[in-house]
Amino acid sequence: MGPIKLALAAVAFALAPASASAELQPEDPSLVPLFLETCTRPDMDAEAILANVTGSADWTEVASPTVDLRALEQVPSRLTGGIFRRPDSVREWQRTVNGRQLTLVIAALPERNVYRHACVLLASDIRNAMPYFDAFEDGMEAIDLSGQSTDLPHYQEYGNRLADRRRAHADIFSRSRGLATPRTMHMAIVYE
Repeated sequence: MGPIKLALAAVAFALAPASASAELQPEDPSLVPLFLETCTRPDMDAEAILANVTGSADWTEVASPTVDLRALEQVPSRLTGGIFRRPDSVREWQRTVNGRQLTLVIAALPERNVYRHACVLLASDIRNAMPYFDAFEDGMEAIDLSGQSTDLPHYQEYGNRLADRRRAHADIFSRSRGLATPRTMHMAIVYE
């Protein structure tokens, strides 16, 4: 290899880590904090979470929900299927954050389910969930959930019991089928 080719190879090698790390930057770093603030506070109280959303001027309720809850189960999860089948109620809101359309769903799940409540945030035009994993993991650890599947590039899931011993399960997935739009990421939590 001649000196010019060696110099070009060295430049390409030097630039590769910078471009690789640029690819792993979140499109919008505010998404995980927004999910945590909306869906896990205060103290995983379903009525308080719903009251905060309905009382917020930031969220606009959608008259007819468009999210396919059953499609949220199409993940590489350890969670038993059928969790979103026949919910008692489904409410949906939308808002725009940093130019990105967000959809929020709060559902009451049937009494026979282990999990009774669901809160899901969906964001469009997200290439990969990986840049969001660290913040999501920190948020899950803060509510006592531990990692169950944490080695997939587009998916992570967490589960355990909350501080008050209620069971909960959460996941983040950048290939969500909850909305018809491509490249949609969802962050979801279901709990007793």
